Amino acid sequence: MARDLSCYYLDEPLNSVELQFVERVLIGPWAKFKTGASAILQKRVPLVLPTPDENGTYSESREQRAERIRPNLQHAGVRADNGRQVVWVMPRDTSWDAIFQFAIREETGLAPFVVQRWFVENGVPIRRDVRVIDTQMLIRGL
Repeated sequence: MARDLSCYYLDEPLNSVELQFVERVLIGPWAKFKTGASAILQKRVPLVLPTPDENGTYSESREQRAERIRPNLQHAGVRADNGRQVVWVMPRDTSWDAIFQFAIREETGLAPFVVQRWFVENGVPIRRDVRVIDTQMLIRGL
């Protein structure tokens, strides 16, 4: 039975062009990655990120920060995706990306498909055309 594929984001949902591309990659019999989904359902993760200290660092480890944001993912509905691979849209603040990917993996049991639209060039985030990365496949070493 086909189901919706949850797509979690922080700063902004996928626009229509980005969503169409992601659907072509993840939905339908011709999709590059077989998800079994019939549609993508975008879900905003409510969050207020902590601010770093005056040196630009955090007193907590990445794992501790991931633990602190898990309730925000749960509020967005991630528990309903337990055992399913979901989509994560990388935020503009790429320093939080790995933390959210780790927290999503802890919640669902699988690493997410990552939609990347921000690329850092010379220390500056630049928005480009999206690409989809199957991070579960990377973890398995395929």
